Amino acid sequence: MILLEVKNYLREIWAIIAFLAAGLLIAWVLWFGVLELGDRGSLFEPFTIGVVDNDGTPELIFVFDFFNEYVIDLEFMTEEEAHQKLASGEIPAFVELPHRFTQDVFRGSNSPFTVHIDSRFPLQGNLVQMLASGGIAYLSASQAGVYATLGYARDAGVSSEDIQRNLLIPVNMAYVQQMLNFEDIFKEEVVHLVEGSITDYFIVRFAVFWHMLSLIILAKFLCGYPSGVMARSKLAKIPQWQVCGIKWAGLFIVTGLMSIPLMPFVGILEAIALSVFVSTFGLLIGKHPLFIFFAALLMYFASGGIIPYVFLPRELLLMRWLSVNYWVASGNILLILGVSLCFFSGYVLKTRVR
Repeated sequence: MILLEVKNYLREIWAIIAFLAAGLLIAWVLWFGVLELGDRGSLFEPFTIGVVDNDGTPELIFVFDFFNEYVIDLEFMTEEEAHQKLASGEIPAFVELPHRFTQDVFRGSNSPFTVHIDSRFPLQGNLVQMLASGGIAYLSASQAGVYATLGYARDAGVSSEDIQRNLLIPVNMAYVQQMLNFEDIFKEEVVHLVEGSITDYFIVRFAVFWHMLSLIILAKFLCGYPSGVMARSKLAKIPQWQVCGIKWAGLFIVTGLMSIPLMPFVGILEAIALSVFVSTFGLLIGKHPLFIFFAALLMYFASGGIIPYVFLPRELLLMRWLSVNYWVASGNILLILGVSLCFFSGYVLKTRVR
C-alpha cells in the first residue's frame, strides 16, 4: 500500500525535478546575494551624495562625518557639478549649504539647508534627508547650553561686547576643538545583522520555505482516501490511524527524497524531521495550494528569513516560535516532531469526521 502511494506521487516526477531545479537555481542566486550582503555589512548598497558647501567652516565636516560611513560616501563639489551629476543619475542627491550656515547655527538662527533629490532614487533620497537632519539636529542641540548661557548673561546685564569676547568666542572655540575628536564622545555598539554565519542564516530558512512549497505540486494527492476505501478498511478491522499512516508514509518517502538536496545545508536529522512535518502538515491542510503558499510564506517571514530580526520591533520576536524555518535553523528536532504528531492526530480526526 505504501509503495502504491509512492507510485502515485511519482507520477509527477518531471514536475518534482523541475521544482528541485528551480529551487537550486534560486538558492544559487540567493547564495551569491547573501555573500555580497555579508561582505558589505549593510542591506543598503553604498552610494555617493554631493555636498555643495557654501560655508566652508571646519565645524561642518563633523556634521557630515557623523554619517559618512558604510552607507554613504561624501563628495564635495561645486553647485554646477552637483546639478550635472544629479541630472545624469551619477548621484541620487546632494546637500546645498548656505553661506554663514555654521555661524547662524551657533547664534541660534534658522538658516535651512537644501537637499536636492533625484526622484528615481526615493529610498536613497529619504535616507539622505534623515541623516542630514539628524546631523544638523545634533549640532543644534549641542549648542543648547551655549544659548542658555548667553541668555543668562544678557539677563544679568553683561554687555554684548563682553559676551562676544569673553563668552561666545571662547566657548565656540572650545566646542570646535572637541568636535575634532568627536569620535571619543560616542560609544560605538555594533549590532550584527544576524547571529552566526550570514549565509547559513538565509540559506537554511529559504531551503525550509522551498521544501514547504513542494506540497503545491503534490496537492492533488493530499485529499485523502475516498469514503469507500475507508469503509472497506473499517470492515477489514484495520485501525483508522493505520490507514492514515499508510497515506502519510507514502508522502513522507517522497518528501524525504526531495529533502536530500537540503541535507548539506540544514543537516540530515533536521531534513528528516522537516519532511515529517511537511508530510503531516500537507495531509492536514489537504488540497489547498494557495493556503500552503501563504502558510509557508508567513512562516518564512516569522523566521526572520525575509527581514532579519534586527530590523523588526522587539515585540515581534516571539513570532519566530511559530515558524518551522526557525525550528530547523535552531535544531529543535523534538519540537518539530511534537508538532508533527499533533498535526497527524488532527488528520486522523479529520478523516473520522468525514
